[in-house]
This record gives sequence, structure tokens and C-alpha cells, in this order.
Amino acid sequence: MKQLYHGSVFDFTEIDLSKGRDYKDFGKGFYATSFRDHAERIAIRNKKIVQKRQELLKKAGKIKNADPITAYCYQLLFDEEAASSLEMKVFTIADKEWLKFVMLNRQTKGLIHSYDIVIGPTADAQTSVILNAYQEELLNTGFADEVCEEVINELMPENLPKQYFFGTEAAIKTLQFAPARRWVIA
Repeated sequence: MKQLYHGSVFDFTEIDLSKGRDYKDFGKGFYATSFRDHAERIAIRNKKIVQKRQELLKKAGKIKNADPITAYCYQLLFDEEAASSLEMKVFTIADKEWLKFVMLNRQTKGLIHSYDIVIGPTADAQTSVILNAYQEELLNTGFADEVCEEVINELMPENLPKQYFFGTEAAIKTLQFAPARRWVIA
């Protein structure tokens, strides 16, 4: 069993794939990381995003009082042996194939693939800025090798933490909640 972590502003005890958001690195699904501090940073970032939305809604007069936002970090146990019978895609490095996969998923509602589980480098907030800057050029050149190489060099892929994507109910069954759930102080 491998320990994974998930950062969120939602308090939950069961994973609901329908709650996943579209236009994400590996598609709509549930994401986790093997680094607790990375999951905590995601929870804090999402807390700030929700708080800003609440402030805008208050200013617009759409809500009077906003509920306080709590950030959570969940510890999960991933059964790698059970996952071995599922359709998996593993990107060991951020390369052209990974870059194309991430870019196409970020432009697509739902999923562009049939994998149950995808494992690979995380395209974090800084990565998103770089990908957005090169998006048009990548698409217009059909992901030309020299453009992909330039983007990947800027991403400093050796610093990208690994993320785990779970896109099907069968994939979710390889996870179980560990006893530890922490509030994240932001």
C-alpha cells in the first residue's frame, strides 16, 4: 500500500467522481499526490480561490454572509497490486507525450482517454503559466519537437511532483481512507 494525499476545501468521506472538474491535466477525475506538503499547498490555494469568489459574490450582493472555508488534507492508501489489473498510463518524466496529453486534457471537457489511472508529473500553478504562454504555438505547430523541448526545459520537470489520477469507479476502489485527515492552516 502506497500513501497518497489529497488537498481540498471539501469535507468528504467518499470519493465522488462527478465532483471532479473538467479541463484538468489528466482529465475529469480524482487527483492525489505522494507528497503531503503538495496536497496541503493545493488545499490552501483552493481555499484562497473560494474566499475570493465569496468576496466577489458579497460585493455583487448575491450573498450576505459567507461560510468560513476550511482546508483539508486527506491521507489515502493506494493498493498498487489491485490497480495492476486496471488500464494505467504512467508518465515517468515530463516529455513530449506527457506535454501533449496534458495540453489536450486541459482543452477537453470530460476525458480524452480510457485509462482508469494515470500517474505522472503535476502541472502546477507555475507550470500552468508556462503552458498557457505556449499553448497557441504548440497547437499551431502540431507539437513540434523544438517547441515541446523549449516548453519542457522551462518547466524544470525534475521539480514537478508526481500526481495520481483516478478516473473510474474501479480505480477509486483501489483507494481507502487512512485514519488521518488534517485541517490545513493557511
